[in-house]
Amino acid sequence: MIKETNTADKLKRWKDCLSHTAEVQANFEKWLFEQTARVLFGDKSGELLKLDRNGFDLSLVQMVDYTKALCAIWNVEMMILNCKGNTCKLIVYNQTQVDRRLRKASRKKLNAQLGYPVGMTSKSFLAEVSRRWELTGKIPHEIGIALGYPLKDVWGFMGLTSQKCSGCCGWQVFGDPRPSMKLHTKFENARRKAAFFLHAA
Repeated sequence: MIKETNTADKLKRWKDCLSHTAEVQANFEKWLFEQTARVLFGDKSGELLKLDRNGFDLSLVQMVDYTKALCAIWNVEMMILNCKGNTCKLIVYNQTQVDRRLRKASRKKLNAQLGYPVGMTSKSFLAEVSRRWELTGKIPHEIGIALGYPLKDVWGFMGLTSQKCSGCCGWQVFGDPRPSMKLHTKFENARRKAAFFLHAA
């Protein structure tokens, strides 16, 4: 989450530079900023993004390069998870937060039931998620750990707990909906904050 003064200063300088950036690149950077707002402003540990060469007049290589450069400015990390044809799936994430969530995750579920090694870091976990995605052709649902969804909702969605689905707020909620709804509100406030920052004079 953007709190440090130096990061806020970098962010302001980035915004100021947009007016001097080629329009197609500037449009992509604005889109990326709004897509990652919940990580930058809302304490969401990660955001899964789909880069599509048909969405902008840019190549996938250009979009990935711009994303890497912006992540460095915004003090977050990125990792490519899956690329097929004209699309590329990647995650923009806060390394410290993902590491913390992995430590909190149930060893019985993550390690024993899902077969992930004990003591994984954010990078090794996401690399294994990428490997399994490539192997099966399907996104591993445990990626929800890195995406910042409540662990109870991640396990519930995967059928690893007895809790029943109690609603939906951008993701399926299991058990007590109140903490999930509170988190959803925080995420949406982050989106609004980012939009205000981007469009304010």
